[in-house]
Amino acid sequence: MSKGPQQVLPPWQVWAIGTSAGVLAAVPSALRDYAVEPRDFLFKLSLRLVPYSVWALLAPLLLALFRRAPLSGSRTHYHLSWLLGAGVLLSLGHVLLTALPTGLFLRWQGLEGWEAGLRLLLVDRGAASFLEYLALLTVHHLLASAQRLRERELAEARLAVRLAESRLQTLRSQLDPHFLFNGLNAITGLVRTGRGDEATHALVELGQLLRSSLEAREELEVTLEEEMEFVKRYLGIEQLRFGERLQVEMEFEEEALRALVPALVLQPLVENAIRHGTAHGIGLGRVSIRAARVGHQLQLEVRDTGPGLGKGGTPGTGIGLANTRARLQQLYGEASFLTLSDVEGGGVCARVVLPYEPASGGAREVSGA
Repeated sequence: MSKGPQQVLPPWQVWAIGTSAGVLAAVPSALRDYAVEPRDFLFKLSLRLVPYSVWALLAPLLLALFRRAPLSGSRTHYHLSWLLGAGVLLSLGHVLLTALPTGLFLRWQGLEGWEAGLRLLLVDRGAASFLEYLALLTVHHLLASAQRLRERELAEARLAVRLAESRLQTLRSQLDPHFLFNGLNAITGLVRTGRGDEATHALVELGQLLRSSLEAREELEVTLEEEMEFVKRYLGIEQLRFGERLQVEMEFEEEALRALVPALVLQPLVENAIRHGTAHGIGLGRVSIRAARVGHQLQLEVRDTGPGLGKGGTPGTGIGLANTRARLQQLYGEASFLTLSDVEGGGVCARVVLPYEPASGGAREVSGA
């Protein structure tokens, strides 16, 4: 967020811009004077530069005045009246400050004295000085408006990022109790069947999983390789529960393992495959996990050998899959999706497609509020 009002331009930049503009404005007038009287071009240019040089010297005062009375907010009309009144006085001061060097230039050339230069400037430069003051005020107002617009857009963008990260962290935190409940449920099944040693081992594995999950709590993305280490621990617990009834196949491209993926993106898919493909069956259950890079996309697949969606299977609307869809939408928008489809010969394939992004600077984390 913006930390307070900022300067539109520092004084030295205003002076440089004003001087450049003054030179550009003075050169044509000096050329016209030279065309009428073709001699002493540098003198004529110097004479024409005097008013603009005085404005450059007054620039810090003008900037302080313009910032003190910005033309925005509820007091715009009051500030405008105040600036116009100050403009009259500043224009008169500009004329007086311009008269002294102008008179010196004229006397140096043996033409006229300071008094004649002052009278000439009061007539010729009075209105011009006020118009130049209005032009400077207008330019400053436009620059200040552009600056406020950029700051507002930046603040809105930062707010949107904070909101998205907050939603992602909320979704991420929902997975921990959900995962813990299902892990404890699996261990309870081991205890009820009298498999105490396996239940103890499963508790140790569950503790390691929870530690890994809590240590990575702030991470929005991890490498697929890190995600797979987590999934392997989870599968270890489930294989203790189902024994030989659960078979797991994994196939990963080396390039895919270096890609960034949302934290805990695979675990809900694997859990869903086991629940609907192995836990409800009486025979062998197989879970296949594949990952591959396809062009600019990373494709993840988790397949099971259950009844399928069209034969009594569920469409995947539980908290795990719904949560995964929401996080994909928050992180990647329309560039990612999660689909469930029947597999020919039986089973369901859960497919996640997201942009391929290799890990370079580490996982993305939730920024501090």
